[in-house]
Amino acid sequence: MTLANETTSSPSAPGLMEGVRVLDLTRQIAGPYCTKLMATYGADVIKIEQPGVGDPIRHLPPFYKDQPDPEGSLHFLYLNTSKRSVTLDLNTERGKQIFLDLAKTADVVVENFRPGVMDEFGIGWETLHALNPRLVLTSISNFGQTGPYRDLRASDLTEYAMSGAMTISGREDLSPLKHGLSQGQYDGGVYAAWVTSMMLFWQAQGRTGQWIDVSIRDVIASSLVLNEPFYAWMGGIQGRRTPVGDGTGNGMGDIMPCADGYVIVQYRNGEPWENVAALLDSTELLDPMFSTNELRMVTGEMLYEAMRDGLKDKKKHDLFNKGAELRVLMGIAQDPKDLLACPHLNARGYWVDVDHPKTGKMKYPGAPIGMPGLAYTLTAAPTLGQHTEEVLGELGINAAEVASLRTQNVI
Repeated sequence: MTLANETTSSPSAPGLMEGVRVLDLTRQIAGPYCTKLMATYGADVIKIEQPGVGDPIRHLPPFYKDQPDPEGSLHFLYLNTSKRSVTLDLNTERGKQIFLDLAKTADVVVENFRPGVMDEFGIGWETLHALNPRLVLTSISNFGQTGPYRDLRASDLTEYAMSGAMTISGREDLSPLKHGLSQGQYDGGVYAAWVTSMMLFWQAQGRTGQWIDVSIRDVIASSLVLNEPFYAWMGGIQGRRTPVGDGTGNGMGDIMPCADGYVIVQYRNGEPWENVAALLDSTELLDPMFSTNELRMVTGEMLYEAMRDGLKDKKKHDLFNKGAELRVLMGIAQDPKDLLACPHLNARGYWVDVDHPKTGKMKYPGAPIGMPGLAYTLTAAPTLGQHTEEVLGELGINAAEVASLRTQNVI
């Protein structure tokens, strides 16, 4: 048995969540990423979308070839692979009833409306639990379903700020920082998929379903690990990095520029310091004032400048390969081009070709975790309502009624 990632659509390779049906009421990023993870590991995810409009992220750029098109939003294409799309207006009685009919035999419902919207539709937890006691309902929101902040609006930036994560990110001489783009939303989706999967074990033991309350702000806060306990236990506050070095004064903790990008070079106690000097082809680093860790802490700023000078004319991949030979702890700040060409990711089968009717074949990020013998299947994100007739047919709704529902704008 090999430990490579396995990406396949072969029916002989089962998916980890094969046989699980998920009704996906999510939109934007956090919720769709949660259900994407379940879909690509084998769950039958039915994405419920508003007729004529769909998930709002269908209308969010960037678009394929910069041509605005609800079928060409790169966000939507990435976040909704391996799902089936059904258009259904939950504001209509017939639309709500069709959803409830689907929920009767579903295993999971995932939603990320603002708290209270599910009840407004008449499909909240009490209704779903009475209809299907084994059903798991996963609700993802900014601040959770309870508490004084539950109805407040938020963005990824405000969630990071209020989680405490920004207070330890960046340099102490500058404003707090956050991760780029919408990382908190993706983290929320990962946690939601994780705990939903755990709840399926509970469900499989014959127990009744549960309502899972995922707060994105709480998810980000939980990633701080020791920051909050340190303050609760000792009153200690973890600060941001000092401007030079890693906070100990040795100049070895910063991302530094090289000829074609950025690298980080670090030193581990006990390793030959001469290897760091050899990596940078620097005689300056062999100066006795840098010869011990204690001296390097005292001369941190001079060490930092010497390292910058040694790096400025060298290319990042040359440095990385040489660093591996010298056993120097270092890495590259890889950009998207680097990642696509990364020999390690390609050797692990990380990049997967997916063919979509709008874009043709493109490379998508694949399985982040290898599970030999289990399929990780990526199929193209659905067009709006692509599977409506198929899914309604599974409920016994015939073609004539589907046509009638379409004229009534229920689907």
